[in-house]
Amino acid sequence: MKIGVTSDIHTDISPANRQIAKHLADEARDAELDVLIICGDISPDIMTFSNTMGAFHDIGQQCRKLFVAGNHDIWLIGLNNEITSHDKYSLITAICAEHGFHHLGDSPAVHGEVGFCGTIGWYDYSYKREKYPILERSYMRKTLAGSVWNDVNYARWDGTDPEIAHRFERELQEQIDSVRDRVSQIIVATHHVPFRECVAYRDELPWDFFSAFMGSVGLGEICLNEPLVTHALFGHTHSEFFQTVDGVWAVCSPVGYLTKPPKDLREYAQSRLRIIEI
Repeated sequence: MKIGVTSDIHTDISPANRQIAKHLADEARDAELDVLIICGDISPDIMTFSNTMGAFHDIGQQCRKLFVAGNHDIWLIGLNNEITSHDKYSLITAICAEHGFHHLGDSPAVHGEVGFCGTIGWYDYSYKREKYPILERSYMRKTLAGSVWNDVNYARWDGTDPEIAHRFERELQEQIDSVRDRVSQIIVATHHVPFRECVAYRDELPWDFFSAFMGSVGLGEICLNEPLVTHALFGHTHSEFFQTVDGVWAVCSPVGYLTKPPKDLREYAQSRLRIIEI
């Protein structure tokens, strides 16, 4: 089985980000993938999100298309205060279906003997650096000395960050439990980072403060505690990873912010579509 993985297309950021979706789709079609997985962060704008998903329409009927939402996707910019990020998470499921994608955040998928389970994930500050004497309320407010993590402005859940993180962890575990007896292998896809080993600390602030919002230890524990899980695919960090963590492959192949576009966008798209063969 040939699986293509990418994330963090951020179509709303720059002209190059808007253009790269077509190149990624071309690469996916030419690679004759069996499965394409996009690990979140396309755009907070619903129409831009939908149009980007539509760019992958013609990558081949044999290709199963899977998606997990990212934190930017559930942002509520320009939407009324009665709508929550949970509401938008459900809307993403419907938009995905319109374009032939299956939203793993809604339910798992089985392709052959492989189960695909996924969630946006969230953060519970378990990746924070204990070396810094930063108060818990600073993490709750997502603000440090004027630097702001924008989820505080645009994401709206019905609970605290740890409560939301643990809710999505439970949903991921429930998905794994539901497919375990039907498959020989499980691949997990999240947006937030599942392993501390994949968090890029710099020993400086505010960078390391923001590392607290990368994901949760619990996501990785779920992967490591399930013998059938062989791969944990994710996005969010904008850093490429392809390494094993205690026997599980951790894979991240993000596009990122292309405010300084690469010389050859097609070549860059090729490098951002990580292909895994199992």
